[in-house]
Amino acid sequence: MKTSKKLLFAITPLLTLLTCGELGTRVVGAPECTPIQPQTGSWETMMGDPELLWKLEPNRRFETGNDVTQINAVGLRDSLLPTTPKKNNEIRVLVTGDSSIYGWGVRDNETYAVYLEQKLRNHFRRPVEVINLGVPGYSTEQTLRLLDKIGWSYEPDLIVVSNIFSDCNIDAFQDKQALALTNPESSSVYSILKSSRLYCSMYMPWAQYQANLNQDTNRVLMPGIPTGPNAAVALEKLSKHIALSRVPISDYLGNLKKIKIQAKERNAHMLLAPLAQEWDVGIWNVPMPQPSKEHVLPWQPYRDAQKEWAKQENIDIISFPEVFSQYNGHKAKLFVDNMHPSKYGTALMAEAVSKHIIANPNLIGLK
Repeated sequence: MKTSKKLLFAITPLLTLLTCGELGTRVVGAPECTPIQPQTGSWETMMGDPELLWKLEPNRRFETGNDVTQINAVGLRDSLLPTTPKKNNEIRVLVTGDSSIYGWGVRDNETYAVYLEQKLRNHFRRPVEVINLGVPGYSTEQTLRLLDKIGWSYEPDLIVVSNIFSDCNIDAFQDKQALALTNPESSSVYSILKSSRLYCSMYMPWAQYQANLNQDTNRVLMPGIPTGPNAAVALEKLSKHIALSRVPISDYLGNLKKIKIQAKERNAHMLLAPLAQEWDVGIWNVPMPQPSKEHVLPWQPYRDAQKEWAKQENIDIISFPEVFSQYNGHKAKLFVDNMHPSKYGTALMAEAVSKHIIANPNLIGLK
């Protein structure tokens, strides 16, 4: 018997079985393949978004004690909209990051972006807009997508990137896998597979299982491939789990590279400003034993890798950990908790970045 006939006889039963399975799943009304919808749990100021995983709810005004926070029409803690025309002599700066850049625990007029804007306006005596692209929990994966959707529309002259803590966080998901569930790829192979009810009847239960495994609605905001309980609490084991971070180091550096390339394509410069937390000023205020010098803390490998990358790419770094550690006052007042800067901390951040920009006006297109 010829090889082709043998192959045909071997494949025919399989094709028959698949056809019957496909017909059977359609008869019983098996569900179609649908993206997993991100859930924000009890965090009412957020909403799920399949492209970003979550975002600040647009046009939302909410109160925390006596403080009022206003979110604009595109979901940013900023008054300027990307549709507002840029003036001829106007300078625009984007600042990106997570809750520390957003301004967790400080008023609208006390954020790092607001203070930086004031200092640059006072020095350059011209229109300056510093746009706050900080969103609680945002990694570089999310910031890249936010830049595509909104950020680059502001036509910035400079982008100051502070994303690091959410990238290195070891949680119950990783960003790329979460995005694959909420916004599946549009490849031709997937397009064919998702048209099959047989495939969907097997895929959807698995996707739903993955999206809910190990999820805590008060802590995790989106579906994703779980990596088990938060390994960051076991500091002595962290070096073994660092690859489970939300955005692995290699992807993190790749995302920084993408931001640099996209900025250059738009004639904008890039500056790095990694965040600080209480540990950097000698304070350990978290509910776990204080780590020893041998412990590998989540952010340490990322800071080291970022520093080496910046050196290779000729990108300046303003180290907020160094800025905070050199502060001569009472260091505890620089934070509202173990990691979020207070109004004194955000003012110190703005002072450091403004000094660097003033000393290097080429970063904003000036000579």
